[in-house]
Amino acid sequence: MVEILKKIFKSNPENSTIVLKETCSDCRRKVVIEITPTSGGFGLQGGALYENTLGGYTAQCPDCYKTHSKIVH
Repeated sequence: MVEILKKIFKSNPENSTIVLKETCSDCRRKVVIEITPTSGGFGLQGGALYENTLGGYTAQCPDCYKTHSKIVH
């Protein structure tokens, strides 16, 4: 996932924040995720992103992330 985010920022070097408008992969609601580079990687606000099997990403809204997180802790 980090590599995908690096590519997004590399293709948009003038932006310090990138806003992705997507559809939640679980509930299908609209989700707006703001991504900013940080000293440790990237900060996401408004949802979660996951790398998919095709090399892209899928989005998840905050509510679905709370109940069905795909991240293994």
